[in-house]
Amino acid sequence: MSGAAVPSFDPTRPCRLCPRACNAVRGQEAGFCGAGAAVRVALAQLHPGEEPFLSGPQPGPGGSGAIFFSGCALRCVYCQNHEISFGLPGPDVSGQALPGHDCSVDDLTALMLELQLCGAHNINLVTAAHYTPQVRAALIQARANGLRLPVVWNTSAYETVDALLSLEGLVDIYLPDLRYMDARAAARYSAAPDYPRIATHAILEMQRQVGALVIDEATGLATRGLAVRLLLLPGDAGRVDLALAWIADTLGTETAVSLMGQYYPAHRAAHHPEINRGVTRAEYAAARRTLEELGFWRGCVQEVGSSADWTPDFRQK
Repeated sequence: MSGAAVPSFDPTRPCRLCPRACNAVRGQEAGFCGAGAAVRVALAQLHPGEEPFLSGPQPGPGGSGAIFFSGCALRCVYCQNHEISFGLPGPDVSGQALPGHDCSVDDLTALMLELQLCGAHNINLVTAAHYTPQVRAALIQARANGLRLPVVWNTSAYETVDALLSLEGLVDIYLPDLRYMDARAAARYSAAPDYPRIATHAILEMQRQVGALVIDEATGLATRGLAVRLLLLPGDAGRVDLALAWIADTLGTETAVSLMGQYYPAHRAAHHPEINRGVTRAEYAAARRTLEELGFWRGCVQEVGSSADWTPDFRQK
């Protein structure tokens, strides 16, 4: 386990856990991420809709043991999980309330162990960065209490290297997005003009920790390593072509890449006409051609035409 300093979380002090460094006193007010003092979990389930190396062949038994955390440090106008990342109408002073349930470290530990008992292939921590210190403590406790599954850190990659250092030895598989290589698009659609710089630095640290993706030949499931997700936006607004070039030049073409065609205009995409549509087959074909021309040979592709079918219902109990 890394000897790096562990990021602390004190709800009585200004929060600087993520690159926003918003300085919210989360015991008194929500941070930019929408979170307060407590870890808030929207949903925990066996999820069939991740990459095959995480969910296993579907339909089939098991699935990825996904824990969806409420809140997010990004503000993507097209967010497909906006019900939990932005919140639902509620009674608090901001007019928004993050859905889900407050969880202690003990509660998180119990969730992980329960998912293992239910046949999960892994523990998939979805958008947990704004709760890193508490999740870290739960992972240590879960390992001590018999958690044997690989742990997946499923992230926007909008994270500090210091926070990632604190997870070394606890996370087995990093699954970051590389959403934008264009700062203007990152600013327009996610209010994060520094995203390309932050995310590329974060992904380099992830690769240093876990290396290339390792697949168990007997099961087809990942046991360790890095896989980078690329969500193709309409008009390639995020510049998947530049993301692929950066990965090839910096990480190598042996890096597992998940090229996703699942975009559909959700949340506030209607306010941005240029992305208020699906991805065309021609746009997807161009991205896939770049992937092949650069020599990538590991990972998976998701065809155009995917929709909300694999987006979990966050209103279920």
